[in-house]
Amino acid sequence: MEPNNINFAGPFSWFGALDSPCAYDVAEAHKAGIYLWTVPLPDGHLVYYVGETGRSFEIRLRQHYEELVSARYHVYSASEFGRGEKIMLWPGRWDVAARKSDAECQANATRLAAPIREMMLALRFFLAPLSCDKRTRQRIEAAIAQPLYKIPGLVGAFQDQGVKYWPRLPAEEPLECVVSAPARFLGLPERLSA
Repeated sequence: MEPNNINFAGPFSWFGALDSPCAYDVAEAHKAGIYLWTVPLPDGHLVYYVGETGRSFEIRLRQHYEELVSARYHVYSASEFGRGEKIMLWPGRWDVAARKSDAECQANATRLAAPIREMMLALRFFLAPLSCDKRTRQRIEAAIAQPLYKIPGLVGAFQDQGVKYWPRLPAEEPLECVVSAPARFLGLPERLSA
């Protein structure tokens, strides 16, 4: 069986930067597939979040943007976040241990606007367009994310707890995948089984 090629393009950013054009302005933005949120470190990109979408990357990233500026997502101190450390300033709506209500998020969004923007400036995105069904995307997403959680130290600690992934079920045939990108992802194997 031929492996599925997961070809990431990037890095991209929310606002556009010298090292990374705005994710909304690139050809990949209009496609669906797998995406990564990362922070660039001297020896490679540290993955913070792995996602999949059947809508365009542009639509999905706009949804994430709205959640983050509304303080529904975790907010971390940007200077440490940009070094791969998470010092939480706000737990947001989806935190496992300290979940906040929508009303609390809304009430704190203005206060958190500057740290949210700084955190957003630290993030980079990689987009891998895929023409496949949702279940296949879910399996590939899980196959990328799950090994990152298991790596001790910096890589594993940078993953957010409570993210739900849908890995391959025992009755499903394995899908062999080869990951390629113009940058190195810390802890992410080049070959994986979804």
